[in-house]
Amino acid sequence: MNRRIVITGPESTGKSTITAYLADRLILPAAQEYARIYLERNGPHYTFDSLLEMSRGHRQYQHEQVPAAEPLGLFDTDLTNYKIWSEVIFGKCHPEITETLQRENSHVYLLCRPDLPWEFDPLRENPLNREELFERHRQQIEQLRRPYRIISGTGTARFEAAEKAALELIGQI
Repeated sequence: MNRRIVITGPESTGKSTITAYLADRLILPAAQEYARIYLERNGPHYTFDSLLEMSRGHRQYQHEQVPAAEPLGLFDTDLTNYKIWSEVIFGKCHPEITETLQRENSHVYLLCRPDLPWEFDPLRENPLNREELFERHRQQIEQLRRPYRIISGTGTARFEAAEKAALELIGQI
């Protein structure tokens, strides 16, 4: 079975930077975060329905960047982010997102702890509840019964921890 290492967690925890680092270090194809591409193109405002549209674009983009034939690849977030995002903002999640997430059984996770300072970005919305969002991610991954490692630390230590954890997860496959 092909595997995807998903780098996930709350905002401003280094997901995109870690994804790029691991892609370079492990020589793996990677898909960056599609929500950022979508929001930069369409503006920062979204609705419950446009979040569903965004999640569909996210999956299509991932499959284009990391083709199904690739045995291993990296994803900067997956539908866990969309599910949690929808639940936090709208108090509900579209069933299509939940059902598709449950079927994505090729995913293993690097969950980034929010121990880096939050950095302003016009597309970021949650500077005050990152610990809560971290726990929601952890609970969702555990509910899905998927392997994961928590990434913490700063600077070089964070990158080294991510690489070590990715290699451990690859070794379990």
